[in-house]
Amino acid sequence: MNYFQTKQEKNEQGFSYIDVIIAIVILMVGVLSLASALTANLARSYESEKRIVSKQMAFSTIESIISARDIQRTGVIEGWDSIGSVGSNPVDGVPRGIFLTGWTPVRENLGADGVAGTADDSCSGNGGCPGTPPNTAVPLPNYERQITIEDIEDPERPTPPNDIARRKITVKIRFKVNAKNREESISTMVAKY
Repeated sequence: MNYFQTKQEKNEQGFSYIDVIIAIVILMVGVLSLASALTANLARSYESEKRIVSKQMAFSTIESIISARDIQRTGVIEGWDSIGSVGSNPVDGVPRGIFLTGWTPVRENLGADGVAGTADDSCSGNGGCPGTPPNTAVPLPNYERQITIEDIEDPERPTPPNDIARRKITVKIRFKVNAKNREESISTMVAKY
């Protein structure tokens, strides 16, 4: 009987402390790996959201520019002649381009003229932009816009400077994710007619 009791006691001893510590270390490595994967996935998801928002801003800006081609408000927007950077598209010696160059803030409100990228919605700072009424919308944090408009000439049919029939519009939206700048860019061509 004594033989069976000692054999049974040996079998019921269980795990040693070393076995438990090794199991905990293996479990911790798995949990930490899972946590880092979840963190990376969350960061990627946040970046994807900002990328989609910036792409939509770029499309909206291009839509706004194309609609400006069809607007005629003397002294504010003068149709096709207004589709250009500030200081460009001279008509009778007066520049008609209305779109700001360089990186400018993005505001929710498009200002009095209703066109994105002009002086009444892309001014810097938190104060109001000029216009009647003034645009007091606060710039969206971590978003900036750059509009580039280039004349496209037909190489087979040179035209006078004021008779350009097509322009290339490029809108870039710059946004920040984890203190790093990212960009989305959309380009299209618009015709005079």
